[in-house]
Amino acid sequence: MDEFDETLLKTVDKTLRYALGDRNALIIYDYLEKSSCPMHEIPRNLDLFSEKLRDLLGTGRGQILGAPTILEDAIVEALSRELALRPELSPQQRPTTLQDRIRRLKERYNSEKSKEKQLK
Repeated sequence: MDEFDETLLKTVDKTLRYALGDRNALIIYDYLEKSSCPMHEIPRNLDLFSEKLRDLLGTGRGQILGAPTILEDAIVEALSRELALRPELSPQQRPTTLQDRIRRLKERYNSEKSKEKQLK
């Protein structure tokens, strides 16, 4: 697992715990584990992670409308800050899936790291 993926996992954990509390974050991790998406696999299975968040927090009766999207936005914003990257494109220009948004952040992060190495 590379530095980006480790930072992604820490950011997902921190965001879920902050937004939902420790107990609910653990419930989500347990659900993900039972759904073939254990926490350590999230960087490689972002689509499945997003799908399972939507299954669990979706828009059905008694659930919070838009909760998965709000959490995904919070994860991407927190990850951008953690990696010291400028904010994403405007909502109209940015990719729509979590996987695409994280992929673009990783590309930007790797590009910045490459530039830093060249300057040294």
